[in-house]
Amino acid sequence: MSSTEGKPKVTSFFDEVDEIMKRDSPLQYQRFLESKAASESWREMQQRNERSRKRLEKEHDAAIEAKTSVMPNILSPPARIVTPNKPPAFANYDNRNVANSSTQGETPFKGRNDMSDFTSGRATENMNVDRDTPSTMEKITTLPNKYQNFMQKKPEEPSKTNIVSENDGPSVKKSGIFSSISKSALNIKDANGATSTSIPFSELFPTLYSNNDAQKKESTLNKKPVNPAMMYDPDHFEAYQQAMTAVLADQGAVKVIKKFEARGDLEKKIVQKVKDWLMNDHRVVDTELVKERWNQVEDAWKDDKWMTGMSESDSTGGEEKWGKTGSRFRSELQAQQDIFLSKLLSEGMDSVPGSDDESSPEEQSEELTVADVDPVLFYDISRHIMGTLGRYCARRARSSPMVVAWWKVKESGLLVSKDTISTFLYVVGTMGMADSIGMSGGIGLSSYPISDNKNGQDGDGNIYDEENRFLIPEEVATYHDLSSKPTESSISLRVKALASKGDAKSAEELLEAFKKSIEADKSSKELIRLRTYLPILKQYCEEGEISSALSLFKRMQSTQGVILEPETYVMLIASIAENKWFCENSPPIEGAIDLGYNHSHGPGLFDELATEMASDALEITSASARRLYNSLAIGFQSESNFDNENTIVSTLKEVHPLVSMPLTNQPTKSDEVVASKVSLNRSTGICPVTNAQQRLIILEPDQRQQLHDDLLSLSTEQFAKFAGRKSSDSPDRAREQLQFFSDWLAKRQGEPFTAIVDGANIGYYMQSFDKGRFNYHQIKFMVDTLEERGENPLVVIPYKYGFKEFYSSKREHQRLDPAEIEIMRDLTESGKLYKVPPRCLDDFYWMLASVSDQTVSRKGQDLSVSNNDPDGRFPGSRPMLISNDQMRDHKLELLSGRLFRRWNSCHIVNYNFTAFVLGESVQGNEVGFSPADFFSREIQGNQCPGNSDERDDANWGGTAWHFPVNDWELDERFVIRIPAK
Repeated sequence: MSSTEGKPKVTSFFDEVDEIMKRDSPLQYQRFLESKAASESWREMQQRNERSRKRLEKEHDAAIEAKTSVMPNILSPPARIVTPNKPPAFANYDNRNVANSSTQGETPFKGRNDMSDFTSGRATENMNVDRDTPSTMEKITTLPNKYQNFMQKKPEEPSKTNIVSENDGPSVKKSGIFSSISKSALNIKDANGATSTSIPFSELFPTLYSNNDAQKKESTLNKKPVNPAMMYDPDHFEAYQQAMTAVLADQGAVKVIKKFEARGDLEKKIVQKVKDWLMNDHRVVDTELVKERWNQVEDAWKDDKWMTGMSESDSTGGEEKWGKTGSRFRSELQAQQDIFLSKLLSEGMDSVPGSDDESSPEEQSEELTVADVDPVLFYDISRHIMGTLGRYCARRARSSPMVVAWWKVKESGLLVSKDTISTFLYVVGTMGMADSIGMSGGIGLSSYPISDNKNGQDGDGNIYDEENRFLIPEEVATYHDLSSKPTESSISLRVKALASKGDAKSAEELLEAFKKSIEADKSSKELIRLRTYLPILKQYCEEGEISSALSLFKRMQSTQGVILEPETYVMLIASIAENKWFCENSPPIEGAIDLGYNHSHGPGLFDELATEMASDALEITSASARRLYNSLAIGFQSESNFDNENTIVSTLKEVHPLVSMPLTNQPTKSDEVVASKVSLNRSTGICPVTNAQQRLIILEPDQRQQLHDDLLSLSTEQFAKFAGRKSSDSPDRAREQLQFFSDWLAKRQGEPFTAIVDGANIGYYMQSFDKGRFNYHQIKFMVDTLEERGENPLVVIPYKYGFKEFYSSKREHQRLDPAEIEIMRDLTESGKLYKVPPRCLDDFYWMLASVSDQTVSRKGQDLSVSNNDPDGRFPGSRPMLISNDQMRDHKLELLSGRLFRRWNSCHIVNYNFTAFVLGESVQGNEVGFSPADFFSREIQGNQCPGNSDERDDANWGGTAWHFPVNDWELDERFVIRIPAK
């Protein structure tokens, strides 16, 4: 009887968690199981690959050992064997010799069962041969008759055999039947050691050495000299080789390749030919020929612009059908295919530099010809492998393999599928390809094969010039546009290349033409994004073309799909500042007024741009702050005349871009340019440098309604994503329940709620100790305190906490005590407790309650409380939300950043008190309240009041712009003020 029989089954903590998750969130639990299964599958694959790798290593080592045991001195120079039973390793061992030997008609050896006993020391420890061993004697009887007399007698006393090199000095005493083993023969002496003879290996192993000399001579005569220019860059090829090796070992690729091979012997040879070409480290077609061909393809794109080489429907499918008849793209690819196959097949693999010359006679005699190969099959196999390689690089964020892969696509004239070329476009455009091989003069600059040869060649024959930095991304984009149709991704690469070459005007013209084409196509879903405009704007700013930059910037603002980032504004503002356009006496920027600005230069233009920035951005980075500081220091460096009362003054000095900005709290003069890091007074919001006071920016009525509607929309998506949906649920169940709550707030009679209480947050406040739990006593304590201060609270709690028993957040079963049950009943009967429906998120309910109009109960009155309320009520907007929730939940990530931040600043009120232990609390316990923010943490401009002790302060004014910096302290700001008359 088992020792465990009859014992209750022990349920682990993890089992309980699984059961709870399965019960409460079935969809989330199902996704957890899928993720777990995928993880285990990945782990099994890694273990399988590791076992395969060890098996291959073991077979490789065994093959080396077997070959070494038969002819240890054939491939390596003679060496002294100190330990005879451990044969020397071979540095230049070719795996194919061993592998091929097992497939030929006659094998020179099998494993270590015959001639290996002569040299491996298996017969005796010190290589003394036991001639009675069957495998040894069987081989001896096959020797020619002229050698038999040396084997008729055993030596009377076997002794150790020592193999020495010819250059090891004085000869060492030798004994036994072997005198030495040279590179070409086995030397044998008789029993007395008086007479010896030499047996050539060609006679000992006739199969292995048959026609070997003739093949070597023929190979030497036919071998063509290697052209360094035809070799791939070693670093690029190594990266490509690693990726391609992984692709060819991929289970999916192996399965597809086996299907091709299963068609017949000829198809198997074609598959092998494709593999040999893909793994070859030399090019097949001359670089100049491929360059000329690709120039013609580029001309086809330039001539037709947005015309496509094939229709979108034709670019998919197994046969890769061509598009319209007479397409130049089709013609050029077809011509390239003919040249490639001719060179690869008609001239044989030996015509390809770098191919292995040590192939077996059978392999050489079975070399494929052009007539043997079906081009459709050849390119189908190549297309599939290249597609797998593209996905491999995309998933692993590797772009280096694309250098060689793209050349092989071009030299072969391969027409890849639409999905594959889109993947290639993604890899070269978004994973560092532009920087690593093209866009910034990286490693591809000196190794890419196509060039106008303006600067010649390097020592290794790699052609290079300035134009090559942009070729691969542009060529991939051209291929993509001709094989399907232009997209935002392909145009983005072209724009980036043109702008990087300094041709911002052409890049802008190209982008505008593409924009018009997609606007004319009503079915197009293409959107131009910020990434496509940004290289042009950057080039204009670097060249000081401020008028063109400002014009482009205005078009960016009105383009659907372009979301301007803080760094975009910083780049434009910094460039204008460096070029002194913010100085009062600077000339106007051409076209600024026509673009809609009220000022064409000076401080007024800066204020307008900062206002636009404040509407799109909330904060900047410390790097952006230093960029703005240095630009103002450069732009105002000549404004340092302290004696002239009619000019502004600047004491700014340019600093290193990586230097941290020092904190400044010293007041400045009203006519002085300010660009400083300051710390605001937390209770007043006053800036110590400019004396400007920050505001608490509240939500406008339309913004409150927008936040209300966003919460309704978000509830539907988050309900399905996090809580799961039962078959009986309506898809809009969460929205309907939240809308019901909103309607209830709007229509209910009585006094409006002025404080919304996050019940779960307060119930668990400071309850992380051993006996901590969801505590209704703390909720009652908060409600009583709010009522004492003149507030009308509403407590919002999740559904499960409205029952006497539930599982707490600690996954522990909790039962309410009688006092807590009474508290819950009183709150419910008084209408101050709202239970969120099951499987709905309580966050949305208390957030929505804080922005609800409460139309009937409010009766149009403003519920806000002033700073000097006579009843001592907490000042601020109403309803206020009592919670310490940091609002970092993923459930709120889709809300508008600006609306969320303003709501958080205006409505959230934090609290603190001493935690309860069950129903007990310390004597004199009180609730302390504090607003989340005394002033809004967003970009804002405020007028600077003048200082009475300053000269002519009445003549100077200006707006101080304070920028929150995301990696500075909460109350620190970067402030800019440009004085104006």
